[in-house]
Amino acid sequence: MYNSVQAFINYNYCNTLENTFGRNIIPQDEEARLKNLKEYKILYTKSEPIFDQLAAVAATMFKVPLAMINFVDKDLVWTKANQEGENGGEVERGSSLCSLAILKDSVTVFENILTEPFLLTNPMVAGEYGLRFYAGAPITTAEGFNIGVVCVADTVARQFTSEDQLNLESLAKLIQQEIQKRINIA
Repeated sequence: MYNSVQAFINYNYCNTLENTFGRNIIPQDEEARLKNLKEYKILYTKSEPIFDQLAAVAATMFKVPLAMINFVDKDLVWTKANQEGENGGEVERGSSLCSLAILKDSVTVFENILTEPFLLTNPMVAGEYGLRFYAGAPITTAEGFNIGVVCVADTVARQFTSEDQLNLESLAKLIQQEIQKRINIA
């Protein structure tokens, strides 16, 4: 779905990344986080059935049209898998809601994006996708870095219960276990 998104943001890496959110989206530990992300050798890799299946499970479990496993690189958010078994999509980091989700250790939820003024100009909200709901659980490495997000989204606002949050966190932990295998094999 995100493959056709145009480049909306120009970057300036002084201390923060310019973005549609009007706030800093760079974690304090960004340099170490990016180094840790690279160690997992997951960025820009081929499709893998386990990740495709986990994204499909997320879409089915939460009854949403969009579920993705994304990894947040320096400039881009790269899709490892989505609900249709596709990978390789990229979105500029400054417009991806996953850039916000890696900033906390708990699930980021926007039940009705239109009630969040700082999101109203975001191209995923104001543009052709018209997102109205988003929930993302960070994918945390064994070293404690949030390198990616498993997220679900919809074009209609919806409730997301505490049980839903626990389920999304469980999916993030399964993904963490899968990527940990890359380190354990190396």
